[in-house]
Amino acid sequence: MKTSSIFKTSLVALVASSALLAGQLYAVDESDTTAKTEQMDRKADRKQGPRDGMHKMLRKLDLTDTQKEQVKVIAQKYKADRPERPTKEQREAHRAEMLALVTSAYFDEVKATEIAEAQHQKRLQGMLSQLKMQNEIYQILTPEQQQVFQEKFAKGQGKGHKSRR
Repeated sequence: MKTSSIFKTSLVALVASSALLAGQLYAVDESDTTAKTEQMDRKADRKQGPRDGMHKMLRKLDLTDTQKEQVKVIAQKYKADRPERPTKEQREAHRAEMLALVTSAYFDEVKATEIAEAQHQKRLQGMLSQLKMQNEIYQILTPEQQQVFQEKFAKGQGKGHKSRR
């Protein structure tokens, strides 16, 4: 009889502590929610890509209508030069190639190197194109706008740009 009472008491204590812990898990702290929202916004900004950073920078430079048109022409020129995105079939073929490489009994280092070098070349060409475009845009700015650009650029380098390590 005594063990039954101890068992019931332990069970009640366990249920009560579980309820308290569950309440703590689901409690909403307003400052915590705000911090998470700001963090999600920063992540969303990063997902927009490097070109969006340039757009934000240009908005802060108070461009003239003529400069805005020049920027559009430059952006269109580089957009036309940009390679097309791979099709769904091409992405699936690449994924299958990677899977075959990883799951093979023998690791084909030559094939892995080819894949890595191809990816590196794509990224290199994209970065070069982006930098050329940004240089052309920078050249149409007035000296005052160039100074503001340099200040904003330098300020942005230390803020929000973490390494991927």
